[in-house]
Amino acid sequence: MAIKDWYKLTFLIESDSEEIIIWKLNELGIFSFSFEYLIKNENKKEVNIWLPVDDWGESSRCDFEKLISKLLNINASKNQFFDWSIIKEEDWLTSWKKYWVPELVGNHFLILPCWINLNEKFKDKKIIKIDPGAAFGTGSHPSTYLCLEKMENIFFSDKKILDIGSGSGILSVAARLLGAKEVYAVDNDYLAINSTKSNFQLNFGDLNNLNTYLGSFNEVISKNQLKEFDFVLCNILAEVIIKMIPNIYKCLKNNGEVIFSGILNSQKDEIIKILIQNDLKLLDVSTRKDWVCISAQKTSDPTQV
Repeated sequence: MAIKDWYKLTFLIESDSEEIIIWKLNELGIFSFSFEYLIKNENKKEVNIWLPVDDWGESSRCDFEKLISKLLNINASKNQFFDWSIIKEEDWLTSWKKYWVPELVGNHFLILPCWINLNEKFKDKKIIKIDPGAAFGTGSHPSTYLCLEKMENIFFSDKKILDIGSGSGILSVAARLLGAKEVYAVDNDYLAINSTKSNFQLNFGDLNNLNTYLGSFNEVISKNQLKEFDFVLCNILAEVIIKMIPNIYKCLKNNGEVIFSGILNSQKDEIIKILIQNDLKLLDVSTRKDWVCISAQKTSDPTQV
């Protein structure tokens, strides 16, 4: 099998631009990226994006630079904003690993990259082993942290869980660790579904109690008649969440709860307003940096009254 070359694109952004970059990369089907905090400047972040050389010729790279420049409202041609480098396949497979270290989340979770041995001092924690592959998400992002922190204080034993936008599967794994009876994971990218399955098996040795669905949430729910969930976990972008709220209501059982994350503080009020309009009672709002986690409950089903 031929060794591939990869472009590594690096540039700096203001911290509050992270969400719009994630949104655009997901829209373009680009999932190999990372955001790094700068120790000397907390208001800036370094973005690293890995792109296969075979798929990204000079014209495509120029168009991508223009797109990002427009998105960030900058004039990249004058300040040499973008830094491109080429790395080999074997280097790419390990280069992003240096950014990943074991991470404590809340009081009970430890996110453990699968290539790192568990330190004895963490043996009493609930260990989530993660091999991100092409779908990133190890708990370091504030939105994932908030979601896990909320989950650890919820009674999941024997509950039926739906994980929307499962990505690396970190929330599905956490739900199972907390005692969930059945976990349903939905994602519109096959790499994410493969990653969810891989990480679930990495943690539990099998895929028992895990059901995965490839496709958009609204289509999957309608096609497979998925309903009567005790909890829905939804750690994705606010713009996408808004379109899902009516169907999330429908697939929850009475008194079922939903946890939304991936929401910027500036988007909080709009999300809460739409939740109330869809008969979901606000339970809790927590924040971390510029990000917000919102939990709500379906208190009754008007069609059953």
